[in-house]
Amino acid sequence: MIGAVVLAAGSSRRYGARPKLLARLAGRTVIEHSLDALHGLPLRPVVVVTGRARRRIESVIRNARGGQPGLRLVHNPAYRQGMASSLRCGLAALPRQCHGALICLGDMPDIEPRLVARLCAAWHAGLDYVRPVDQGLPGHPVVVSRRLFPAIAALEGDRGAKTVLDAVPRARYRLIAARKAHARDIDTPAALRRAAMAHRRRQTRGSIAKSSR
Repeated sequence: MIGAVVLAAGSSRRYGARPKLLARLAGRTVIEHSLDALHGLPLRPVVVVTGRARRRIESVIRNARGGQPGLRLVHNPAYRQGMASSLRCGLAALPRQCHGALICLGDMPDIEPRLVARLCAAWHAGLDYVRPVDQGLPGHPVVVSRRLFPAIAALEGDRGAKTVLDAVPRARYRLIAARKAHARDIDTPAALRRAAMAHRRRQTRGSIAKSSR
């Protein structure tokens, strides 16, 4: 069984005064778009780790996904210490039955559900992780085996699991080619504007494709 850990606890220092996860993109918040990629997939539970603006973010998630089976909201009181503390908090919230975890970033609204489904389908108990790559460069999200949980939990500071993944032998991981492995994250207002423009272009292409059928 694979669970999911969605990291939604960042301080948004580069974004400014407002929490970036509550920024509006095409009429909905960034965190709602990010959670869309997990909806309808066999991920149990989906653990969302909150930090800054906890109550506001949790309220948005409950309103959007309150009836979603397996959804859990977990607060990281030490979120100012960086991403490692949120990873530790999220992994600790997964039940023992979870043999793996899909680690997602809450500020990547362009991740596609079909990519998440491919990653989950590719992972099996003999692998330590499965990760998407785009033109040879690693991307997100990543499925990690429970075998890596202790090493990831031992990390400190504002760092992800890269050092742990880099130490895994080649025979124990799988890379999945994916065109959008590097879906943009929303770190600044300018990044949000670029995401909004990309969303409008996709909608326009979709409308043109439908009208030409």
